Amino acid sequence: MSHAQDKPAPLAAEIETYEKMLPALMKDEGKYAVIFSDALVGVFATYEEGLQAGYERAKLRPFLARKISGTETIAYFTRDFTGECQIFP
Repeated sequence: MSHAQDKPAPLAAEIETYEKMLPALMKDEGKYAVIFSDALVGVFATYEEGLQAGYERAKLRPFLARKISGTETIAYFTRDFTGECQIFP
């Protein structure tokens, strides 16, 4: 097993905290929960407000800003894009 495999997944603690807190957070469904490590930073009306609070608290360390919902929406993002950026008219 390599050393990299010993590391926990990114945001594992934050996701686990969100899942544990979800029943209590559901009263604010549709708003955004911000979690840093194992602590709830707060619940915010907009994603932008949540991001601002997350960066103020966590600085450049990872934190989770997630819309409170009883169903999970999955989105995939990559930084491995190697093509040219094109702007369409």
